[in-house]
Amino acid sequence: MSESFLRYTDLANAIQLAKSNGMTNEQIIRALTGAMTYREALRVAGKAAPIIDLTVQEFMRLRRNEP
Repeated sequence: MSESFLRYTDLANAIQLAKSNGMTNEQIIRALTGAMTYREALRVAGKAAPIIDLTVQEFMRLRRNEP
């Protein structure tokens, strides 16, 4: 997934749809940033973390699969 994909996607609606389908925050984060570089994921984290009600640091920790 690249930044161009997110350019055409309403991030808030995508996250809301994922949550309504029972996805966890970790699953959502990995779906959003799975094929991204660290730098690209950090940009997405800045936009998506507040929507998920996480800090950017928490978002990136969940992306790395840390406890």
